[in-house]
Amino acid sequence: MLYNSIIEKMGYLDWRLGAFIGAFFLYALWGSPTPNSPDWVEGTIAVLLLLAVGWQSIFRNFLFSSKSELERWRLALKVLLIYGFSIPLVIAVTQGTNLNVIMRDLIAFIFLCLPLFLYDFIKGREQREKIFLGLCFMIGIIFSVRVLVPHFLLFRNTTELLYLANSPLVLMSALFIGGFAGRQLLDKLSFGRLVKVVLLIGLCALPIMAMFVDLQRASFAALVISVISLSMIGIIKTPAKMVLPILLVIGGAFIFDAYFLGLVGDVSTKTSQVGLNMRAQELQAVWREVSQSPLTVLLGKGWGSHFASPAVGELNITYTHSLLSYLFLKTGLVGLFLCLVYLYFIFEKLVRLYCSSPVKGNALIWPFIIPIFLYASHKSFDYGVLLSVIALSTVVRGRKA
Repeated sequence: MLYNSIIEKMGYLDWRLGAFIGAFFLYALWGSPTPNSPDWVEGTIAVLLLLAVGWQSIFRNFLFSSKSELERWRLALKVLLIYGFSIPLVIAVTQGTNLNVIMRDLIAFIFLCLPLFLYDFIKGREQREKIFLGLCFMIGIIFSVRVLVPHFLLFRNTTELLYLANSPLVLMSALFIGGFAGRQLLDKLSFGRLVKVVLLIGLCALPIMAMFVDLQRASFAALVISVISLSMIGIIKTPAKMVLPILLVIGGAFIFDAYFLGLVGDVSTKTSQVGLNMRAQELQAVWREVSQSPLTVLLGKGWGSHFASPAVGELNITYTHSLLSYLFLKTGLVGLFLCLVYLYFIFEKLVRLYCSSPVKGNALIWPFIIPIFLYASHKSFDYGVLLSVIALSTVVRGRKA
């Protein structure tokens, strides 16, 4: 009794929240979205997340109960989770695939299913919801700083390519902070609000500069389309209030015209040199690999399978640059179909969120779409976190998305 009383007074649930926060801070400062050689950092992050979520919650997601009513995305994801830990895993083991390679694919698959594990830990708890969103932005900003200041002693020194600028949370941070800054200009201006807008724009510049260090063309396109689409929504709804934001955008374009022109030139040069990075040819190569038999078309080649990718000079690799072709290679048409059902329900939430809150919806929709078709960041912890944010969008601040 005394022990239980002490634990209750200390706030046992706060220990779980502390482990959760610790995992995100460790990831932001020293982690990598897709590490080639996981070490103590990734191990510690995994342990902290397990402590936060709890083993019971994890095992519960592998079971079905007739008494529980699940949202459609959770039901679809549960089926995908069970399938992913059965058929593709059995195929990989029976083919004698290297265990380390299998584990890399399984970890990426767990990231894809992350909303299932985080939902019960966060949903309905306003403090955790706010902290979770704050941690997402924190990762986006710190990753950006790590890209811009690679030798800062606080961060992890490594010769490994970290692909931090590819993180969906970096793009999400840029879109949300920039959109929120623009939204502030629609309200009554004051000195305090103006200072807030300037600080937000400065903060937004960090992820934007980080993305352009590696010339992320899809991210650049998302930023341009976002500015245009959000401006059009503002003009339609409140044309008079949009005068100041538009003047500021035009003024910024004139002030930094040399930078933007140089950027456009660099993007054009990269496009002329590499085109679309052989994405269509990569899909054809996946089809050639999978279509060897009707069974592999249906069930895939299992976790850890590889193919010769034209996107990386015909080297044998175990990933693709699209979530859809990746799952088709590993899990076949069955796994691809189950994932599409899951993604459809997540996208449905996104559309509703965009209609009710264009800034929030826009900040999530591009980081959601790009890895599905163009970037290998679908294998990252960040993408699972982004999917979790979308899945929780009906809970945030108690209103439907």
